[in-house]
Amino acid sequence: MDIIKKFLKYDKNDSLIRDGIILFTATMIANASGYIYHLGMGRILGPADYGALGAILSLLYILLVPFNVIQTTLSKFVAKFKANDQENKIRYLFYYSLKKLSLYGIILAIISGFFWYNTIFPFLNLKYGISLVIVMSILVFFIFLLPINRGILQGLQTFKPLGINIVIEAITKLFFGFLLVMLGFGIVGAFIGIVLSYIIPFIISLWPLKKRYLSKKVEDIEIKSIYKYSFPVLITMLSLTAFYSLDVILVKHYFNDISSGFYAAAALLGRIVFFASLSISMVMFPKVAEMDAMKKPNVHILNKALSIVALISAAISVGYFVLPKLIVMILFGSEYLEITSYIATFALLMSFFSLSYLLALYNLSVNRISFIFILLFFNIIEIVSIVLFHDSLKQVINSLTVVMMLMFILMMFYTLYRNRYGTINNNPSI
Repeated sequence: MDIIKKFLKYDKNDSLIRDGIILFTATMIANASGYIYHLGMGRILGPADYGALGAILSLLYILLVPFNVIQTTLSKFVAKFKANDQENKIRYLFYYSLKKLSLYGIILAIISGFFWYNTIFPFLNLKYGISLVIVMSILVFFIFLLPINRGILQGLQTFKPLGINIVIEAITKLFFGFLLVMLGFGIVGAFIGIVLSYIIPFIISLWPLKKRYLSKKVEDIEIKSIYKYSFPVLITMLSLTAFYSLDVILVKHYFNDISSGFYAAAALLGRIVFFASLSISMVMFPKVAEMDAMKKPNVHILNKALSIVALISAAISVGYFVLPKLIVMILFGSEYLEITSYIATFALLMSFFSLSYLLALYNLSVNRISFIFILLFFNIIEIVSIVLFHDSLKQVINSLTVVMMLMFILMMFYTLYRNRYGTINNNPSI
């Protein structure tokens, strides 16, 4: 009982597990809704059309890079201001972000529409009209708004409202996506559901912030430092997102519709490992950033986070290895039985990636950026490996597993070395 009471008691310096469970529960509910969405679309559309949907969604992951950059950057500075009791600076950051990012969102939404219609759809051999272009452009705009509120919530370490917001997003996408597809809107309807899943949570996320930050009292901050920090975050998120997006896109390019549909399904199951453990990285980041701002030791948080991610990844990977046929039959149906020989290896691949992702966020939280060269190097290696080794889907997956394993080893070595021999420095340029 004493252990349980100690676990439930809030301890700011050692609350990774408790807050991790809160966000893990929310993200797992969201993931379950998301996979129902994907699996339903897979059954309704079939392998060929689902391959097209998977390719577009992979590009959407790349478009989500600005989302992650905004949320991560704001979370970092909110955690820093929180550590120094600078509430008025958080308020100013909130107002400034809403104003600037709304403008950037409008501009990029218009520009992206031209790329979707003239470049991206032709490259993927997809034929969709202007309606989908409009939907995707609206999505781009709200990609710049929702992460503002979520970044504030994450930096404040208020994980309950953040978790609720994540669940609302998933349920909205699931409900409206299926409704519109069943009404005959096809893939366009599926993406309208995604757009609504950004608009509705954005409005709702204003509620927990309104009393605290929707007031006139603000305090100016040095915006230059935020822009300076956001650039390495941008490169990091772009690189990390590319790891689980470029493979699906390249497979769609090199393989036929049926094979690319099988790969998209295997990738979907493999990503369960990453998204199941993502909550641990999200909880760890502001905690380490806050402790770093207060010049307190934080390596114990990293060690605990690595252990939890490893356990989650191992559990899912073992499940895929022991019961691959049952899992595929339940989630996708007999049409996709060919992927049973791929999913365990894909889970291992994503396990290495999940650990590397955690290490990348840790290094960002303590103002290190030179690890980015490791990520970019392996981005190139990933592309080269698929270009050279694509005789079969199995060959692609095996080569990517080796790539991810080597990247994790180098990222781990880098982090251990910097923790042992590095110096405390708040300048994000080292």
